[in-house]
Amino acid sequence: MKKLLVFQHILREHPSNIAEYARDRGVTLDVIGLWKSEPIPDVSLYDGLIVLGGPMGVYEEYTGKKEELDAIRKHVGTVPMLGICLGSQLLAHALGAKVYPHTIDGKNIKEVGYYTIRQTPEGKNSSLFKDLPEQMKVLQWHGDTFDIPEGAIHTAMTPTCKNQAFSIGSTHGLQFHVEATPEMVATWVERDSEWTHTDFDLDEERILREAEETAPLMKEHCYKILDNFLSV
Repeated sequence: MKKLLVFQHILREHPSNIAEYARDRGVTLDVIGLWKSEPIPDVSLYDGLIVLGGPMGVYEEYTGKKEELDAIRKHVGTVPMLGICLGSQLLAHALGAKVYPHTIDGKNIKEVGYYTIRQTPEGKNSSLFKDLPEQMKVLQWHGDTFDIPEGAIHTAMTPTCKNQAFSIGSTHGLQFHVEATPEMVATWVERDSEWTHTDFDLDEERILREAEETAPLMKEHCYKILDNFLSV
């Protein structure tokens, strides 16, 4: 039986589709609530580590940050890792890349809602994207971005934000979400209202409608990514 470890940063950004995948595939899922200062177990005992998202920035302080980064740095390259949104930024940071607010010509640029990512030429050969479409709809919920770590492959992009995904060996960062259910999106819309209307103007009705319409596709893509992640 496969075992996955999950780092969760905040209550409302939970495993969702990842938890359903674990139940459906018979995978053991251990979730560590970093905001509750839960101790981090020995990462080497797991078949993979998934680092979830959160509203904080890598350049900010938050509960469990030091312990989380210590664990990532200690095991990166030996334990497969998948970072989602903030998680991708933490992996990039741990690998020596810069993480910072996304700006173009001095203006803060956010991606909030459903966007289409496109695989780069290198991304088409990515083990993580095997059997996934070259252009894929995903959920975006971020205002930060990362540089591609040295030695990593840039695997996906959007016109709005170039660096959407990277891979280096068995370590993968995804700036976007495929794990979020409609219920989770509805919670984010409610809780993050001030943020989604600062340097952005979120259409709440549209995103809630799209969340329901795309839910089966998001789940399908999430399952395929996790199958690929665990098959390495």
